[in-house]
Amino acid sequence: MNMSLRHTALDLEKFTRMDLSGMPEAFQRAFGPTEAIPDDFGPIEMPDAAPLPYRGNRSINVRSRGSCRILAILLDLETGKPRKYGLDSQVEYHNLVLTLIDPSVAQVREQVGPLPFIGDDGKPAKHFIDLLIQYHDGRRVAVAVKPTERLESGRFFRELKQLHNSIVPGIADEIRLVTELCIPREKAFNAIMYQRFALCPDHDVDARLQETLRTVRGEISISDLSRLCRAGGRGFRCIVRGLYEGKLRKISPGRINFFTMVKAIR
Repeated sequence: MNMSLRHTALDLEKFTRMDLSGMPEAFQRAFGPTEAIPDDFGPIEMPDAAPLPYRGNRSINVRSRGSCRILAILLDLETGKPRKYGLDSQVEYHNLVLTLIDPSVAQVREQVGPLPFIGDDGKPAKHFIDLLIQYHDGRRVAVAVKPTERLESGRFFRELKQLHNSIVPGIADEIRLVTELCIPREKAFNAIMYQRFALCPDHDVDARLQETLRTVRGEISISDLSRLCRAGGRGFRCIVRGLYEGKLRKISPGRINFFTMVKAIR
């Protein structure tokens, strides 16, 4: 059995910090924090408010057994309120969350259509755009998401070419193809975590984090920063949000966890 670490005996200014974020989980459990994080605030209260409704034009059947269908509650960029998004696959979900954290993006719409076009066989056809992105500079990008295994025949590339000729520049300025190879899974994981935490602002702990950061110099692990904040699990939530909202910079690569090293942005 691992001996409980005595964090109270550590001087954070003198202790040489180890970046354990990329180590195996068993190593992290053995050498990481084993004591509860101090908590001056208690549990967080989620606001009881219904999210904005799904805005896509295509029906999402979440009971489908043939593929992954998702109705996710994420922030709406235009209103800042929670909204229901409908996705047809996990790749679409990962692409959406990475799009929502892009500061150059003003708004997104999913499942746009059906858009008519003429297929390469000369017959009328219709297509739903997986994601329509509106950027702050006015650009509009239509995103088509497909797994690489569905591209081998070349049929989808021909369909995109015909669709491009039909909708550009009426609906979008360009069409972008996204596959699972375009999306780093650890970045998608971190973006999903941020989106979930961003649904519930925590102004009291945000203020405590700001006060704490004024006393910290150099790099520090999220675990140690959480202990200094004395906000329990709410401190971790605020630190993750701070990484995406301009308060902290992530030093360690990979997924965000208690062992991730961060640094205050001054």
